[in-house]
Amino acid sequence: MSTLSSFSLPAFIQDFPADSPQDVEMKRQWNINVSGWITQAMPPAPSFFYDPTAVDIPSGSPSVLVQWVAFPGRLQQFYSNTPPNDPPNIYNLTQAQVYSLADQYAAGGSVPEFKEIPSVLCPAAQWKGPLKTFGPYGPRGWLDEYCEWSAARDASGNLLRVDFACENPEYWNTLWMVSPEKVRELYESVLNWDAPADRRITVTLQDLQMFADGNAVTDPVTGAPVYNPLNKWNSGPTAVRTGDASQFSGGVMHLTSTPNTLQTELGLAGASTVQFQVAGPVNEQSLICCGKYGQQYRHSDPHIGFTVNQVVGGALTGGQPQLVCLANPVGLYLQPPTASFSFGPGIDPAKLPANAQASDIYHVLRGSATVTDSVTGKPFPGGMILHAAAQIPSAWLAVYPQMTLGDILINNEPLQWAGQLAAQFKVGLYARPLAAPTTPPPAPCSTGAATPGAPLQALYASVWNAFYNAVETAPTGQTMSLASNTTFIAPRLPAGTTQDLVVTCNNPSPGSLKAGILLPDGSAVDGSIKVTINSAVPVEYAVPGNSYPGSYTALQLTVAVPAGALAGLRGIQIVDSQSGPQSFPAMVYVSPGGIHA
Repeated sequence: MSTLSSFSLPAFIQDFPADSPQDVEMKRQWNINVSGWITQAMPPAPSFFYDPTAVDIPSGSPSVLVQWVAFPGRLQQFYSNTPPNDPPNIYNLTQAQVYSLADQYAAGGSVPEFKEIPSVLCPAAQWKGPLKTFGPYGPRGWLDEYCEWSAARDASGNLLRVDFACENPEYWNTLWMVSPEKVRELYESVLNWDAPADRRITVTLQDLQMFADGNAVTDPVTGAPVYNPLNKWNSGPTAVRTGDASQFSGGVMHLTSTPNTLQTELGLAGASTVQFQVAGPVNEQSLICCGKYGQQYRHSDPHIGFTVNQVVGGALTGGQPQLVCLANPVGLYLQPPTASFSFGPGIDPAKLPANAQASDIYHVLRGSATVTDSVTGKPFPGGMILHAAAQIPSAWLAVYPQMTLGDILINNEPLQWAGQLAAQFKVGLYARPLAAPTTPPPAPCSTGAATPGAPLQALYASVWNAFYNAVETAPTGQTMSLASNTTFIAPRLPAGTTQDLVVTCNNPSPGSLKAGILLPDGSAVDGSIKVTINSAVPVEYAVPGNSYPGSYTALQLTVAVPAGALAGLRGIQIVDSQSGPQSFPAMVYVSPGGIHA
């Protein structure tokens, strides 16, 4: 038996030379991040969600692959003429129209609209009730299955390349904090992989940096530039790679839809371990409606929650209850496609390089299709692919210069849409169950009510202001603050300094408010750290992890950390005049020096 000493990088990715100062720093910061998210995901005692750095894991304990279709389930449910679940929708789009909607592309015609969907989704979608705008918002918010893509086409609309990514935004923000140049380098190398010379891009640091009112936004502790997750190379479902190279744009390197975060995924896993007592038959839809731990009708959330819940309750282990956490390395991973690929009628395989297969259009660019599990010494029961691309190999273009992905058949149909590929592979996570010493108690259904004053997220004030005042627009025409694409990476508070923070919270009750930084063990407020509330203003954004924006309160705080303060992740407590003290763990990180301390 052993406990995990630290959390590894997703797919054990090695973006810096092993044991280099940057590699050590990246792993240190990533371990801090994941440790905080595990703490935030922990349900109240008795919890059947465990922290692998605090629990003995017997050698040989297997992991379980929980996987779901990468194509958005909510597009199929709310628009397709063959929805996966009852009730049917009122739009009845063909599959080609649904693919067109997902790609936001239509050759010589109009792209179908994201028309309104039911506001009431429990116990089932109520089409005769009030309707609301489709969400999540954002330039590719509808790609909400922890897989997002960007497609490049030629002037005739033929697919040239599709990039698929499931990498979490938290990883890329952390990588940027360690080395902006490494982020720039990876953007350029990945998006240019095996691309013809006339489709290659040049990525600058300025392309990736956050600006506000024409000025660069910087980290107030380090003075380093701040990363813009919706930069020109990671925004929307379309990549421009033909014509004037100065007008090239678009691509995908990591997830951007607001619910597609790793912190959210861990929170979902923790919340779904609770043994909710569903009235009537227990299935994916009834359980998510009872537990209120995710978004109904996604392929991902209902399936993940139901699977984890069943494992914890012992339904899949002969009645033996289980503890559950995600297996190390924590992440979301693409699985290899299962489609049948073949060459179209205009391609003679005999003219291509020896042993060419139509499936060779699929390339793993980051991560791996096979990864060894250090606990079992055997491969994980699936892949850990972080980024894949579908593209005609350059060696084939030497034979057929005009060849496109449209010359490839997928399940005997020409490859016209990115969604055709996404429908043929899955996204997965790895859970590692451990035998539980007791049986989990039953719990009533969640009310879903927001507790007034409960803290939600913390950011440096200057960073919050820059992101909150920036606006992103969805194809529906809805706008949303770019603060919705920030992360739960705890801002660093070096000992001996004073920092300005913004902490968002559920709207507090009228009356006075107090705020404090908790001790490292979370047992009480640390009286040595002075926290002053300067203002409380209403804000509207999607707290990262949420599918829709909501109305909250932003508290402008000044936090003075004394020299010698104990280093580590700290929670924040807000005392509401009526609800009493409310806290959320791991919201800030007190460090003995700068960000590298």
